[in-house]
Parts: sequence; C-alpha cells; structure tokens
Amino acid sequence: MKVFLENPNLLINEFNEMASIAQKKAFITVGKEIQKEEIETLEAYRSNLLKLKRKYVKRGLENEANLVYCIEQSLQAVQYELQMLVNIKEDKMSEAWGNLVNAQVVYGTVIRNYPFEFEADNGYIARLEEYEKLLFPKMFFSSVGGIIKKSHCSICNENYNKCNHIKGKLYNGELCTRVITEMELEEASLVDTPANKHCRILTITHNGKAVDILTLREKISTNS
Repeated sequence: MKVFLENPNLLINEFNEMASIAQKKAFITVGKEIQKEEIETLEAYRSNLLKLKRKYVKRGLENEANLVYCIEQSLQAVQYELQMLVNIKEDKMSEAWGNLVNAQVVYGTVIRNYPFEFEADNGYIARLEEYEKLLFPKMFFSSVGGIIKKSHCSICNENYNKCNHIKGKLYNGELCTRVITEMELEEASLVDTPANKHCRILTITHNGKAVDILTLREKISTNS
C-alpha cells in the first residue's frame, strides 16, 4: 500500500469527471469540431497536471508525482482516441492508426504503474482493442532482432545494465526507458503480435498494383 502525504481523492475525482466528459464525445457520430474542442480542453488540463507534477517532485513527494503521471497519461490516451476519430473523418487513415496505437501504449503504461488497481481496471484497453478490430483491416507487422551494443537509462543516464532502475517503472513521475544508441541488426521478420504496432506493412499488392493497406488506394510511385 503506497502512502500519500496529500489526499489523492480530489485529484482522482476530478480526473474521473474529465475522462467521463471526454469519452461521451468519443464516438464516430460526434461532430469533429466538438471532438477537436475537447482535445484542446484535455491538452490545457494536462498542461496544468504537468506543472503540479513538477511541484510534487520538488517537494520529494514521489507517490503523488507518480499518480499525477498516471492521471495525465490516462487523459493523453483519451486525447489520442479522440484524435484518431477526427483523423478518420478527415481521411487521414495512417495518422488514425498511429493515434490508436499511441493510446494503447500510453494506457498500458498507466495500468502497469497505477497505484490503485481497481480504478485502472476499467475496460479501457478492451475498448481500444475493439477499435482495432472494427475500424481497421487486418494488419501485418514487422519486427527486428539484434545485439544491443550501447544503451543507457533514461532516468540516470548510466549504462542500463549497471544501474538499479527498471524499464517501464515510474521514478518521481518519470517513466524509465532503455535508450538504445547502438545496435547490430541480425534479422527482420513478419510477426502477428509485434512489440511495436507502429512497425507495420504499409502496402500490399492487389490486382497487380501496390495499394495502401488501410485505404486500398493505389500508391503512386514518386520515382520517375
């Protein structure tokens, strides 16, 4: 059980209200101008949360800083969701897929770090997975493998193999990542369940033509 010096309930309740309002607008039928306005509202609120997080970090309140990170990133996921719907309406299908994947990645990080398990287990990941099944065709992904030669920790900038930080865990409101700066590529392959859904096949051959996998429109070569 994590100990909070400041009562987190006010912040959590405020987040729940913001998320509820935003998700009422996360339907394909809602006007894109309304969704764009909500995106701006979320952006402004998240900016205030980042300021609050910095204050907690300065005061040494790590649990509070980590909670704010999770709340801010949860709203970021909803913002990506709304942007995906706007992208679809504006015929920007590649951007729509990218924003859906961003929402899945961001909220996955929240679930792994949120201090209150019940509130995090709200079915939102399942909602995002349904978008993937219903709004997009079957995707094909690529994956690469290799030997990492150089990498460092995003928290302390030390050699990742020599520091005590754990990739994917929060420290004072910041997510630890392994930053790879040198890698020897060994293989590339097609996979069904990639580590990174941004690494997707962009075109397929259809009736002898190269077409965009999302729109089935012919890809016109820029080489002449």
